[in-house]
Amino acid sequence: MKKLAIHSLVFLLLAALSACKKDYGNQLGPLQDSLAPIPITVTNQVYFERFPVVTTTVTGTGATSSGTFSIEFSIPADKGKIKEITKIATGNSGVEYLQSASYPSYRTTVLPGNGSNTITFTSDLDAMRSYVARLNAAFATLPATATKTPAFAFTGTSVGGAGTLTPNTNPQTPNQLRFFFLFTLEDGTQLISTEVDVRLL
Repeated sequence: MKKLAIHSLVFLLLAALSACKKDYGNQLGPLQDSLAPIPITVTNQVYFERFPVVTTTVTGTGATSSGTFSIEFSIPADKGKIKEITKIATGNSGVEYLQSASYPSYRTTVLPGNGSNTITFTSDLDAMRSYVARLNAAFATLPATATKTPAFAFTGTSVGGAGTLTPNTNPQTPNQLRFFFLFTLEDGTQLISTEVDVRLL
């Protein structure tokens, strides 16, 4: 009987300990607790496939294809106001390009805010071509060991031919431009957005 009571007590003690919530202090806790202190939301996303996705309808083919798109951002109203989008980069190395002065910004000037917690970035495929030219010119000035990832790279076959800003012939693997943004808030805080994709339709 005494042995049964001891086993029951040990079992209850283990159950109580396993039910306690662990205090992670100032250390990285479980993934669900790893939230950005100031989240950036894309309010006009059409899809969410690991990253927010907006779309543009492409007209024309090859080097003359055209299409406009907008990405609307917001941060929580109690987290401050957006002063500007300071720098924009694209491609697989976009985050690195954002953080280095060796690489140009997608825009030649900052995108000023409007004194609120929202901001809209609008562009088109011609601006992407201009960025590609400026990025390639910057690559020519960098050492051989520097990162030189193109502004965009599509898998599969584009409707307008290889290397063109046109939709993929296979709609199951759409062509998407990968954008990254560096925000500056009015208090000087800087934030880097998650990847935002622009799908070519």
